[in-house]
Amino acid sequence: MFWRRSQSISDELKEWIFDSFDWADTTFGPDWSSSRQLIKATKEFFTAKAGDSPEVAQQIADDIARLLPLPSIPVLPLGSIDPEYRHNYQDLSAVAGLYHHDDDAPMINYDPALLRQPIGFINTMTHELMHGRLANHIDAMPGGEPMHELSTDLHCITHGFGLFAIEGPAQIGWSGYMTQESRSYALAEFLARHDIDPAEALRRLNPRGQKALKRAIKEHAAD
Repeated sequence: MFWRRSQSISDELKEWIFDSFDWADTTFGPDWSSSRQLIKATKEFFTAKAGDSPEVAQQIADDIARLLPLPSIPVLPLGSIDPEYRHNYQDLSAVAGLYHHDDDAPMINYDPALLRQPIGFINTMTHELMHGRLANHIDAMPGGEPMHELSTDLHCITHGFGLFAIEGPAQIGWSGYMTQESRSYALAEFLARHDIDPAEALRRLNPRGQKALKRAIKEHAAD
C-alpha cells in the first residue's frame, strides 16, 4: 500500500497565504500587483556600495523602501549586542532590527554586525520596513492583529523579497516567525501568480532552500 506524503504546511495556513496575497493585491492596487518582480541581490535592485558603515546601511534601507514602495525611514545602529542573543529569534526581533512606530518620525534600529551578512541584513531590514508599510492595515489584514508578525514576514514575500526571506534566516541561523516550509510555499504562490520561471529563484538559493522550494512548487501545483 502507498501512502500520500504529508503536506509541508496545513490547509488552513495555505488558505491564509492565498487570502493574504489577495488582500495585498486589492489593498495596494492592480498597478502595484502587475509590477511585482522577484527581487535579487544585484545592482539592478540595490545601489549601495559594499561596507558596514551607517551610510551603507541607510542606502540599503532606502533601496528596499523604494522597491516596496515606502518613503525613506532613518535607520540607526544599536550598541554592541551579546552574540548569544543573535541566534534566538524572539530576542532578534528586539535587537537585530527594531521598528519604532511614529506617524511623524518612524525609525529603525539594527545590529551593526548584521551588515557582515548582507542577505540576512536585507531580510531583517525588509521585515522592519514592512512594519511601516503595514502600520495602518494591521486589523484589516487576514488574521488581524494576532497574526501581525506572521503577516509582516509573509508580506515581505508578497512584495517580491521571497529569496531573502528564505536565504536570510539560513545565513544568520534563526528561523523567523514563518517556517521555511511556509515561506517556500508563499514563494511558490508568488512565482505562479506573477508567471515567473521557478528556475530564476531556484538557482539563487542554497541546496536546502532549493529542496524546500521544489517541494513547495510541486505541492502548490497539486493544490
